[in-house]
Amino acid sequence: MIFSKTMGVIKLDIKDRKILYQLDVDARQPVAQIAEKAGLSREVVNYRIKNMEKNGVIEGYYATIDVTKLGYFYCRIFMRCNAISQLQENEIVNYGLKYPTIGWVTAGHGKWNISFVAYVKSLAEFEKTYDDLRFNLGKYFQEHYVSMAFKIHHFRHNYLFGTDDNSQSVLGEPFPPQKVDEEDLRIIKQLAKDARTPVVKLAESAGLKPGAVAMRIKRLVKNRVIIGFRPKINIALLGYEHCKVFLMFKNITPLKRTEIVAYLRYHPNVIYITKAFGIADLEFEVIVKGKNELYEFMQKFLSHFSGFIADYESIFYYRELINYLPS
Repeated sequence: MIFSKTMGVIKLDIKDRKILYQLDVDARQPVAQIAEKAGLSREVVNYRIKNMEKNGVIEGYYATIDVTKLGYFYCRIFMRCNAISQLQENEIVNYGLKYPTIGWVTAGHGKWNISFVAYVKSLAEFEKTYDDLRFNLGKYFQEHYVSMAFKIHHFRHNYLFGTDDNSQSVLGEPFPPQKVDEEDLRIIKQLAKDARTPVVKLAESAGLKPGAVAMRIKRLVKNRVIIGFRPKINIALLGYEHCKVFLMFKNITPLKRTEIVAYLRYHPNVIYITKAFGIADLEFEVIVKGKNELYEFMQKFLSHFSGFIADYESIFYYRELINYLPS
């Protein structure tokens, strides 16, 4: 058996967890390489990956792109939409998915129940995105705010694998902007949609030879344009919920902020830390088994940093649609 299902929750066994961990480290790894690292046969790994895809535990694969290396700003619009129906929510989400500069759409429960991430190259381009959202979806807005993210730290799903892997990928790390051509962009866009796309297929779409595509991917990774290849894990099927927390500081110092970031980084349930301009001084995303576990997490956190947290807000996401390089 690949996993057992009890009361609607899928429980992965140790073999599935080893495989999923390797995919989280590098989703473009060949099956043979995953098998060697997980201590399993190639046939077993291939069979289990296909079953996790079939049963929805793995919803797909995507390349994490540092859009700042391509000259884009990472802008967010958080919306509070009260008393909207599922049909109206779908209308809002679908509008965002079709909009050319928007690459990330979430829906959830909390003060900000809809959010968009726009990748833009100028304030004028963001102004147009912002105006179009307000003109077309403004009837659903009760409140909203705009924010720009400077740096986003990506971490492993250690809570799921029982691992202690504290490596990170950072969107927005100091690094010179990179020049990319049309062939690079075709490759990046396809990998953003499906990180496990074979080199041969990438070569066909880019009009290049497979060897040339492999070299381009290697260069894009080396230059930190592509900062990771990851699976999209349906954590809800595994009994977890995705929560975003906005922290507001008081009496903060650079040293204390560094301590807070380190505390969050080394917690196995934290998967993102975001430094941004907006109402929050720091944001992080944590995977928990419901509101009670979030409450316990925050009580320990607030106790540890007593006197430095003025307030916090939280959102539970139940829909998240990602494309690091939209059209």
